[in-house]
Amino acid sequence: MPKIPAKRICLIRLSALGDAVHALALANGLRQGYPDAHLTWIIQPLPHELVKYQPAIDQFIIVEKKGGLRFWGNLFRQLQEKRFDLAIIPQVSFRSSFIAALVRADIKLGFDFNRSRELSWAFTNRHIPPGKPGHVQDQFFEFLDFLGISGYRKEWKFVFTHEELAWQRDFFSRIDRPVISFVAATSDPEKDWHADGYAAVMDYVDFKLGFQPMIVGGPSRRENEIAKQIVAKCSGSPVVALEKPVRKTMLQLAGSSMVVSPDTGPLHAAVALDVPTVGLYGPSDPRRCGPYQKFQDLLIDKYSNPGEENTAITRKLRKGRMLAISPEEVMEKIRFGIGKYIRQ
Repeated sequence: MPKIPAKRICLIRLSALGDAVHALALANGLRQGYPDAHLTWIIQPLPHELVKYQPAIDQFIIVEKKGGLRFWGNLFRQLQEKRFDLAIIPQVSFRSSFIAALVRADIKLGFDFNRSRELSWAFTNRHIPPGKPGHVQDQFFEFLDFLGISGYRKEWKFVFTHEELAWQRDFFSRIDRPVISFVAATSDPEKDWHADGYAAVMDYVDFKLGFQPMIVGGPSRRENEIAKQIVAKCSGSPVVALEKPVRKTMLQLAGSSMVVSPDTGPLHAAVALDVPTVGLYGPSDPRRCGPYQKFQDLLIDKYSNPGEENTAITRKLRKGRMLAISPEEVMEKIRFGIGKYIRQ
């Protein structure tokens, strides 16, 4: 029995695909601890696409990132009609704090003072204890620990509809080889790997290993331009499958034999889907935001310097580190991953 009784719970986690993956595991843990509670998740449209069919969630409230006065007025009225016993806010941003102020809840649970930013601490009345910096996913689980939910399963359990699975079968039926998918673009160009490296690895996957390389992601102008640069440098013919909505990308990841990705939301989705994932990390600390408890032996870590294994985990970015990743290192990880994780 959780130490805070609650029949109506509100989870406020708005943005970022990777953090939506982390929040899904938190939501599933909440459902285990509160099997009969009504659980509402306040979320933005893109991450909502990622989790919209999850059975642990009873209701989603969608927050438009650029909503005007009419939207915010409607949201205010909608939230004023509800009353929650418990609101959980595993996010530190002005927007999430503003929404927390609008939510009517007896208990508003947020991060401790040291981990709060943008006045988020002031908009909550209960706080998880201070903790050492760790993986973002573990910070989400700290909320479950504070609530006294013990023995919970750390699980994501993404749900796809019959129609989506039919689309996935049709998509892969047109490719005559097992697929290794490559996520070529992130929201931060500093975290992107270079086109020459991707092209060399894709040709190796194509001609030496016999897998079909495929570029996945969204159909934005930037992602299309990066894909064109990579394809122009390839001797082979990678499949370019930049899809919208994001659930199609998830279906592509789920149907791949392996994924190669820098630090971005699709990496965390692939890991949660249990797809062997080669993580390319340079500017960001993989101890904080790397693949969570899986495929650590496929990780390429250029963030840490020799001898830094026991230093404090940090949010600080180190620029220029992606250039230190060589195509040969990625090829070696792919070979290793095929031998360990893929049945042929």
